[in-house]
Amino acid sequence: MPQRLRVALALFCIAVFALLALQVRLHGPMLELDQAASHWFAAHRDAALTRAMLLVSSVHQTGKLLAFSALLAAALALRRGLAAARPLLVVPLGMLLNLGLKDLFQRTRPVFQDPLVQIATYSFPSGHAVASTVFYGALCVLVFAHTRSRAARAAACAVAVTMVLLVCFSRVYLGAHFPGDVLAGVAVGTLCLLLSFRPWSRPARRAPGLPSR
Repeated sequence: MPQRLRVALALFCIAVFALLALQVRLHGPMLELDQAASHWFAAHRDAALTRAMLLVSSVHQTGKLLAFSALLAAALALRRGLAAARPLLVVPLGMLLNLGLKDLFQRTRPVFQDPLVQIATYSFPSGHAVASTVFYGALCVLVFAHTRSRAARAAACAVAVTMVLLVCFSRVYLGAHFPGDVLAGVAVGTLCLLLSFRPWSRPARRAPGLPSR
């Protein structure tokens, strides 16, 4: 990934999070859109979709993703050395950052008469959104590090984006978060990824005097 693009994406993530955080702090007009969207989903629930979203949300609990990351990191470390597992360090780091941000902003979760989920922690930003973003992002980094196949890289990115969007949708649909919470979570997770890794497409340097093949 070109350095300028990395910087531009990082600045964009910071701007998105700053805008949402300002709205939460100052109770800005965007919060009304959050409320309206949450109540719309609550009024249009479907039994089959609810079961599917509960499953998606359960599989992507932060504790489970942390455990998956630890197991994968251990397997990579045993097979390829500690350096191979390094990309997965962004997962616990992103989760720790999210906990600090939750305590900083202390936004309450959506409230409904008939809630599908009941969670005692704060809402902003979404832990599921942060965790899924850094988890699937780290998997993409691993794929990029081990293959130059454009098809494999494109497939990894497509799966990652799809899964993150699905997790974010599940949290809003279930009433666990406002849309702004998951958007902020994706921004935080993406920023963690951008700051943690070198550009994926940087070509390897040849030693001086060696002929190119």
